[in-house]
Amino acid sequence: MEYRMVEQTRPGGLLAQVYREVLVPAFPANELESEQSIAETLEIGAGSLFVAVGEAGRPAGAAFGRWSEASRVQMLVYLAVDPGTRGHGLGGRLLREALGTWSERYRPCAVVAEIETPEARIVHEAYGDPRRRLQFYEAAGARVLDLPYFQPGIGGPEHRVQEMLLLVLHADPSFTPQSPDRLSGASLRAFMEAYLEGSEGRRAEDWDAKALFKAMERPGGIPMGPWSGEKR
Repeated sequence: MEYRMVEQTRPGGLLAQVYREVLVPAFPANELESEQSIAETLEIGAGSLFVAVGEAGRPAGAAFGRWSEASRVQMLVYLAVDPGTRGHGLGGRLLREALGTWSERYRPCAVVAEIETPEARIVHEAYGDPRRRLQFYEAAGARVLDLPYFQPGIGGPEHRVQEMLLLVLHADPSFTPQSPDRLSGASLRAFMEAYLEGSEGRRAEDWDAKALFKAMERPGGIPMGPWSGEKR
């Protein structure tokens, strides 16, 4: 089947159908923000939704990203395809389309994404295999940041998702000044502070957040590379 790629930067359009048919089946409830939150991001011009549309006009996959002008960090928030299309390259096509557009449009210091670690104690089998997901991203050139990472809690810190990895999908050379395998932490910290506060409703000052921020301040930058399987 042929798919056409459609980018949507405003609310409405295919958003409701994408949310209901692509995103909801692909993510646990505690990892999926509301449709209204995505719409609000698009409304203020900070979001971009790529949709793979099939011949019947139905969405078969989507990639949603959020841009932070203040930190110059772009996050791939969600990437999902219909289970029936997996293994046919549609996810990779969506990823390439999104990365190419964001890199040219924003000139970000980094494009990042968060996924479950393959060694997570709780695995939601209905939402895909974490090990295969990591292999997919690493095959696309992603590198894992050496951080004690967790996904900010949607609605409060009590909803945080532990045992997560933060990936770098693209890094501008000017933000890897010491070494190509180390990312400057200043912009990433600014991004994470805003991300945590925006998701949880207040400034994050607890032990886990402080440990994350401290790891971002290492001299020479944050190491990044293939997943080693070691606890971060």
